[in-house]
Amino acid sequence: MKPIRTGFTLIETVITLALLAVVAFGMGSFILSSIQGWVLISQRESAVTIAKSAMNRMTAELRRIRTPQDILIHTNSQCRYVDISNQTIDFVQSGTNLLRNSDVLATGLSSPEGLRFTFVDATGESTSVHQEMRSIRVLLSVISGRQMTTLESSARIRNF
Repeated sequence: MKPIRTGFTLIETVITLALLAVVAFGMGSFILSSIQGWVLISQRESAVTIAKSAMNRMTAELRRIRTPQDILIHTNSQCRYVDISNQTIDFVQSGTNLLRNSDVLATGLSSPEGLRFTFVDATGESTSVHQEMRSIRVLLSVISGRQMTTLESSARIRNF
């Protein structure tokens, strides 16, 4: 009687390894794309959270301007004013930071125009004349990773 050999032939082993490599590559691609999607979504969420928080704070405080004459500096990138409690408030972009006076309100602003103010009159047109200002539009662009979020809001001056 001939002894029975157990085990695999070389061809069976090579075919099995090739099939396992194909399956592993497919699973690796799926896992990699899932991780990239999660990173993308978390960066977007971070940018939106930062932008919404800063925008809500700025518009709430801009609504505390009594009259257009209380606006001390009004440029595209800076707004300094005296609010209803006689405090001087200054919003300005410094590098990639949004500053409220000297405090950092938000980080990751796009550079150079992550913060933009537009002072508008009663018809919605841009103006630089104090007496004609009725509201302030604020545009805020925040970058987190490779995601950029842009929010726009406006604040009406109190006595108008």
